[in-house]
Amino acid sequence: MQHIVNFFREEDGLAVTEYGLLLAIVAVAVVAVIKTFGTKLTGLFSSATTALPATP
Repeated sequence: MQHIVNFFREEDGLAVTEYGLLLAIVAVAVVAVIKTFGTKLTGLFSSATTALPATP
């Protein structure tokens, strides 16, 4: 019984939760940036690809 009480009192799991929350925030930010600038980036890479000379 004491092992269960000690398990719930430990705070080591909080670091994992904080890293998970940080990862989720970064993922949302990346998705927002891709949604916002996605079409502009597609056009940029498309025009850069067509400007390259063809290689034999």
